[in-house]
Amino acid sequence: MSNETSTKKRLSATVYYLLVGLVLGWPGLLASGVLLPTWQLGGASSPLSLAAIHLLVLGSMLTIAFGVLYQIVPIAFQAPPIPRHVLYWHLPIHVGSVVIMVVGFMTSQFTVVGIGGSLLLCSAVAYFLLVSRSYFHARNKTTVHKGLSVPLSALWLVILVGLFQAFFPARVSQSVILTHMLLGGFAFWGGLVFVFSYKLVPMFVISHGYKVALARNVTLYFVAVALLLISNWCPTGAVQRLVLFIGSILLLISLVLYVWDMIAIIRARKKKRIVLPLYDAFLAMTFLVAGETGAILSTLFRMPFLLYPAIYLFAFGGLIALMFSYMQKIVPFLWFEYRFSKRPERKTAPLIDDMVPKRTAQIGIIFYFVGVLMGVVTMMVTGGPATTQHLLALISAFCMTAGSILLFFSLRYVLTIGGPRPADDAV
Repeated sequence: MSNETSTKKRLSATVYYLLVGLVLGWPGLLASGVLLPTWQLGGASSPLSLAAIHLLVLGSMLTIAFGVLYQIVPIAFQAPPIPRHVLYWHLPIHVGSVVIMVVGFMTSQFTVVGIGGSLLLCSAVAYFLLVSRSYFHARNKTTVHKGLSVPLSALWLVILVGLFQAFFPARVSQSVILTHMLLGGFAFWGGLVFVFSYKLVPMFVISHGYKVALARNVTLYFVAVALLLISNWCPTGAVQRLVLFIGSILLLISLVLYVWDMIAIIRARKKKRIVLPLYDAFLAMTFLVAGETGAILSTLFRMPFLLYPAIYLFAFGGLIALMFSYMQKIVPFLWFEYRFSKRPERKTAPLIDDMVPKRTAQIGIIFYFVGVLMGVVTMMVTGGPATTQHLLALISAFCMTAGSILLFFSLRYVLTIGGPRPADDAV
């Protein structure tokens, strides 16, 4: 076999993680139609609510994140590839552990939740041991490479605090719950997006020559999150308010600087044309920053009516939507690499940006964003008829789920382009 026709023999494991993550999110998105009125009042402790939240966060979002890390770490940091066998044992165990947790939440058996969480922790540790071997042997140890260690470290704290709540429910206080939420929402997910944006946005918009201050902004962001965590454990009084105020201001400043840097990166792009998935990503980033800002302002100025819609916008309109947007770039690239790269038929292959059916995918994304906005409006409006509110919540959930399903089939279609990969000896 010549080097001209050699290419990867197997489709990247990332694709399987992404598609499984999409599917796992559907029950959680549907459940939001029932839960929105409860979330509006800050009620998130019901069995269905806990099951839906953890199915979305651990079953959908974390599965997708595992898949992205599997591919991005070797590519972005010029690191050794992660072994293929990770897909065969980690993905089934991870999905199984989430299912066990969901069953535990639905039946209010927190020991079962703890067992599922312990299994998830063990599989994640094994996964990251293999990823870290690639991560630490990277040749391109940029600021992004160094900054990534902070949110990934926060993941372990999130899981450990969650296990404490599962095994010792009688000792769970409001401070413990808020710590779990701050570590998960701001330190891990928010921090992961914050750091990775400085690698993914330039990569996708093909930007060079921009000037940003990643090290300063990342430091500012995580110091702010640390102060918010400290304020959560401070005794009520002037000291707590001062720490909370300083942490909130620093976080808001870091978000402003983050937006400024993203604009600088986009303005320095080499191509004037921006493909549709990136517009989707920019809108998701806008919602993410708006949601995080709203959550901070509502806490700082004691506006509870704004807090829960802001958290909803941050999670559904920001984090999940951003993943959906980037999938439209990642899956076609991985399919082209597997099916066409260095093969004679690559000359007739469609462009990577043209592989995802634009109409189907964009209708799906529009459906999803419409559902998110309807959800935010439903949570913001108070005093209306309960029947109307429940109807809007159901329509919101339907739109988000339908959008995710359309995106799934659009990405699934990508995997049929060019038909089965020919055997190398037949070329």
